[in-house]
Amino acid sequence: MRAIISLGNVRRSTGNLQIPISIISALAAFGAFVAFWAPAYLRILETLGAAQLEALGWLLFAIGATGLASVVYLAWQDMCDPAWRAAHGLPERSKSA
Repeated sequence: MRAIISLGNVRRSTGNLQIPISIISALAAFGAFVAFWAPAYLRILETLGAAQLEALGWLLFAIGATGLASVVYLAWQDMCDPAWRAAHGLPERSKSA
């Protein structure tokens, strides 16, 4: 069972709406965010002449790779769910022997 957290009330034109999100999805999104921005951040540090820590680069790489892998895994997991496929108008997956 995935833990669900609430990101608070989101104002919509119809009023307040609670949007639950799983902790796994939040961490995967954070990791993907790190993967997207880490190269730019490291380049800015290099341009400014700041002392570059190799450990920081590897840490950002590990977080980013884990985040991207999690996003791909969660998308694959959703694609395998028959209820999700039916809700999105996709045909049912054939059973492999």
